[in-house]
Order: sequence, then structure tokens, then C-alpha cells
Amino acid sequence: MWYRAIRPALFALDPERAHQLALNALRLAGAGAPLRVRGARPVECMGLRFPNRIGLAAGFDKNATAVDGLGSLGFGFIEVGTVTPRPQPGQPRPRPFRLCASGALINRLGFPNDGALQVAARLRHRKYRGIVGVNIGKNATTPLERALDDYV
Repeated sequence: MWYRAIRPALFALDPERAHQLALNALRLAGAGAPLRVRGARPVECMGLRFPNRIGLAAGFDKNATAVDGLGSLGFGFIEVGTVTPRPQPGQPRPRPFRLCASGALINRLGFPNDGALQVAARLRHRKYRGIVGVNIGKNATTPLERALDDYV
């Protein structure tokens, strides 16, 4: 219901700006009680217990700024990132491009993020107690022969 009401306004904005507004709204919503997913059944996988099968993949909340708000939506798990060892700005703007006729988005962000230390600090202070994964990557300035160092 809300999406239909705000979609025209969001689509009038640059895609990256609309994404940032959504993240800010979710960050502010983080204090809310989690939604219950109707008919959800817990799942056990690799020794982990997920409250349901619906999760959020990396890329939406690159810097772990809205984990609590996303958790309040009822996700069974949340993955943040991609996070690199050191902060990096990503590619020059514009970076995401809407393909409205196809219902698609081209992502050329290039892993903009605040760096591993900042993201880890945010995750230490989260209220969401569900499973949070972190997608990791190498910094763009790291030579390929040193990539392993970034992943470690």
C-alpha cells in the first residue's frame, strides 16, 4: 500500500538519492517492534537457526546503517556490504541506472562503503538479534596480487 503511494515520488528522484532516502527511513524505523511473517517456519541450516526463509542480500545496506529497521520488517537474516578493509568512494556518479520498462536496475556503484572498522562498530551496537552476514570485497586500489590480504 505505501509503496504505491510513494513510488512516483521516489522514481522522480535520482536512483541513488531514492535509495539513500529509503535507508534513512529504515534507520529511523529501527526502534519499532519486528513484524511477524505469517506462516513463517524456522529453518536450520549449517548449524544456524533462521526464524524464516526470507532474507535480504548484500547491496541494499552497504554500511549497516539500517540493520535495525530492516530487522523490524521481519527478515529472517540480513546481509550487509559489500564492505572493504578501508573506506572507498566507489565509482563516479551517476552509478545506478533504472531500466523501468524491464523492471531492472544497472548497478555500477563499485563498492562504496565506510570500511570494515566503521561497519563493525555499527554492527556491535545493533538491536536486531537475528543473523547478520557481511559481504566482503577488496579495495579497488589493492593490486590483485595483494587481494588475499584484503579478504583476510
